[in-house]
Amino acid sequence: MNTLVIFSGLPGTGKSTLANRLARELRWPLLRIDDVVLEVPENAGTDFWDSQISILLGLAEAQLELGIDVIVDSVFMNTDRHHVQALARKYQARFRPIYTFNSDDRIWEARVTKRYAKLNNPAVATWDRLQHQRQHFRIWEPNTALFVDGIKNIEQNFVDVLRFVTGEEIILTPLEDIPLVKGKYH
Repeated sequence: MNTLVIFSGLPGTGKSTLANRLARELRWPLLRIDDVVLEVPENAGTDFWDSQISILLGLAEAQLELGIDVIVDSVFMNTDRHHVQALARKYQARFRPIYTFNSDDRIWEARVTKRYAKLNNPAVATWDRLQHQRQHFRIWEPNTALFVDGIKNIEQNFVDVLRFVTGEEIILTPLEDIPLVKGKYH
């Protein structure tokens, strides 16, 4: 049985750091929304993001179709996570959702601000843009994913992620089954 891992969370919560490390450790393909979204247009709306998620999930499905384990790194704002769970079911893959967050806004803001200044890239989220995104982000329900606090020690977080992904007897509450409508991921 193959495995579909998703890393979900707002920018600056550590999801990409953990996803990259997990992909290297397990030697599994890693699909990142940042590689799909080349340029974010001014005032990019839901239609833009739905089209990008559609591409990302299509790539994930191609891996599952081949029977290959896959890791997907994206924000997964809302119903897009239900679509990924449906893909896992379709291909009888273990679904391992990981939700990253930061429990301290001051530390989180400092990290986001530092990253923005370092990368000097307009596509990188600012703290203000992140706050707008935060208003639309649906928090994961308890027991539906592994919750990882990005403020905690990265080494311990990685150990927890690796154990969660490779463990056989992981019990999660499934996400609600919702009708899948192509192009309606948010």
